[in-house]
Amino acid sequence: MYINAQPPPILSLAAPADISMHRVGESQTLKLAPYQIVQATVAEGGMERVVLKIKDHQLSAETKVPLRTGQKLNLQVMATSPQTHLRIMEEAELRHLFRLLHSFGRSIRIMPMLENMGPEAKAMVSNLMNVLGSDPRALTGSDISRLWQHMGLNLEALLAQGRSQEAFSGFKALLLMQAAGGQGAGAGAEEASAMLEHLNLFQLCRYRLAQDNTVFLPLPFEFLEQGYLLAQKQQPRQGGSQDADDSADPPDETPAWKMNLNLKLSVLGSLEILLLFEDPGLRMRVLCETQKSAKTISQAMPQLADRLTTVSLLGYSVDTGARDPVMTLLERLVPEGDHFLEAMA
Repeated sequence: MYINAQPPPILSLAAPADISMHRVGESQTLKLAPYQIVQATVAEGGMERVVLKIKDHQLSAETKVPLRTGQKLNLQVMATSPQTHLRIMEEAELRHLFRLLHSFGRSIRIMPMLENMGPEAKAMVSNLMNVLGSDPRALTGSDISRLWQHMGLNLEALLAQGRSQEAFSGFKALLLMQAAGGQGAGAGAEEASAMLEHLNLFQLCRYRLAQDNTVFLPLPFEFLEQGYLLAQKQQPRQGGSQDADDSADPPDETPAWKMNLNLKLSVLGSLEILLLFEDPGLRMRVLCETQKSAKTISQAMPQLADRLTTVSLLGYSVDTGARDPVMTLLERLVPEGDHFLEAMA
């Protein structure tokens, strides 16, 4: 294993977290949050000072490594106060993702491992089992939002923030100890290592898709063979042109959310569900694997609309054409123009 002994390159931006810039005749604000991943282009290269372009903003920055004009960078926000610090992501981190992609072919079953955990993990096990073993009809959005923390997939971020007690209360921390032989009881080291591979894959998927402004959330529920959620915030509607008369509708400042649920169930097969949340409700498109599944879903849609309490269903469609969730995710992970070559000797 190759370990880089030098610290990762850091860029220091001479600006606060809310970076106000001038764009197209109006004041805009670029907000960066800790651990956010952004893509940048080097507008003006240099040995010590450079100009970066992030979205429509140009920022002056100090750099410890020489950068050339036109260079593309994947940057992670390490700090926003008193100055903004960005870390250049190593290409090795992306290559590691592709080494783990074979894990998608294996199903993940967390519940059996939780049942064999020792008493020291009682609180964590209880929380995670309650979520993963939930009846799908009783599952709430809050349950899904807490899933990331219960599984410990934010372990490294919490450690970086100095919140070690919180970091080691998750499922991944227990697996790390078991894989290293630190726990005498419970699942064996081999099973723990295999599960850790899955969790590492989930984290790398989240990192890779964050570069496309997409949030990735795995859904390893017991009632699913495979499943994950992709969420992307859409730009708010800009309204009419400046030449429009005063009676034109004002621009919509509320961003819409586009979500993709990619699922595989033993009875229905593969499902691709597109959810578009916009004021004042929800639009849905469901793709099924077979005509039989499409008929079943179509019959259930009125009941689903009645069960929605916080948002109204503005419209929906049901059709066939759903692909396996694994293949759909692989297409999202592999950058356009990149290809795999599989060879067997």
